[in-house]
Amino acid sequence: MANYNKVQKEAFNAIRKNDGITINNVKSDGWMNILTGLGVRGRDKNLATVFRMCYKFSVAQLDEIYRADGMTRRVIDLVAEEMVRQGWEVEGEGNKEVQSKLEEMKTPSVMMDMIRWARLYGGSLGVIGIADGRNLDKPVDYENIKSVNWVHVFDRFSVSSANGTIDIDLDSPNYGKPIMYLVTDSRSGVTFEVHWTRTIRCDWNELTPRWVRDNDTWGDSLLQTIYEELKNYSSAFANCGVIMQDFVNYVMKIPGLAQLLASGCDNEVMNRINILNIAKSSLNTMVIDAEETYEKVSTNVSGIPDLLDRFMLALSAVTGIPITLLFGRAPAGLNATGESDVRNFYDMIKQKQEGKLRPMLEYLIKLIYLQQNEVFQAVEPENWKLIFEPLWQNTDEQESVIRRTVAETDAIYIDRGVLDPTEVAVSRFGGSRYSMNTEIDLENRDNPFDQEEVDLLELEKKASTIKEFE
Repeated sequence: MANYNKVQKEAFNAIRKNDGITINNVKSDGWMNILTGLGVRGRDKNLATVFRMCYKFSVAQLDEIYRADGMTRRVIDLVAEEMVRQGWEVEGEGNKEVQSKLEEMKTPSVMMDMIRWARLYGGSLGVIGIADGRNLDKPVDYENIKSVNWVHVFDRFSVSSANGTIDIDLDSPNYGKPIMYLVTDSRSGVTFEVHWTRTIRCDWNELTPRWVRDNDTWGDSLLQTIYEELKNYSSAFANCGVIMQDFVNYVMKIPGLAQLLASGCDNEVMNRINILNIAKSSLNTMVIDAEETYEKVSTNVSGIPDLLDRFMLALSAVTGIPITLLFGRAPAGLNATGESDVRNFYDMIKQKQEGKLRPMLEYLIKLIYLQQNEVFQAVEPENWKLIFEPLWQNTDEQESVIRRTVAETDAIYIDRGVLDPTEVAVSRFGGSRYSMNTEIDLENRDNPFDQEEVDLLELEKKASTIKEFE
């Protein structure tokens, strides 16, 4: 027993020595078993697994994969199309004129291109045509805008910092980005400089601050994060295509085939096989010698559909697009409708609209309001707001049920004096569309509340809320 313990101790020390671990100073923690090799470098294969970043795509590679691979194009385009599909509304003074100007400038198409190229290349820049008496390389004169005419979109590889100067003003909305852009239009070959105030910018996969400067202040292409899953999916289906080509194999057993080939009778053997192929194709009847054997062998494809589903699921997960939309596939399973997946996807689209699309549209709308003409008179209203139309649209039947329920609730509130009929009418139908939100006008009520009483009720409400949490 003593000899066994001595041998075991020596083995343990040897393993630790080989693994770079000393007895008195352990370099790393984790489970280790010297008998099974768990956690022992050189014996545990999991220790050799490390994370590495895939290679960085060049602009030529991104161009080629977007042009040639249908799935890549769908992943890139689908989100861009959904983000602008239902459009948006501007509420407030001059909203109809603003909407008309946005349509005149083909803003939905412009925004779709901004998002599309940002997803594919990591970023995009829209150059705005502002007639303010200054050149493109000068800041916008907001007090002298005659008109806003157009927006031209460029991908981030067509744009670079003109002089390498980065905005270091912490109060600037452009902080950390170039002050001046050098734009090369690959369509016309024209190169020009443009000040950042004459642009709208869209970054997609944002990087950490340490990587932003290395990437010329831009984000990463979406393909950097989904490439492995996209490659696995495409490879799986490509290999299935190869399997289908060899799905059925015909096997013919010829007695003494080896001797025939050795004796130089290759032509006779090939002629025999050709005759059989011709007979199989034309007569669907095989005529063979009594000693010959001819059989058909099929490839076993069981389990492949389930495996392909896993690749589809992985691609859906990293893209954030549900299978029902990404592949046009009907929901499967008991009572499956796919509604929850689509609603989750629309929630993600809503988040992207708020984070990516809203800043670009609001800046463009602000410039439109500041135009010095008969319509806008260079005055930006204080109460205007941008509202994105909901992506999930109720059916007419569902909408009627909702409105009936709201109407019944309003009637109860009016009967009990909680709401005034005028407040309900203005809240529901006072805007450009029907709204379920109710705005209470305490000052203009027929029987206004006493302000001290209202303040007292508010304090009691806050006190009761705090007491509930305690």
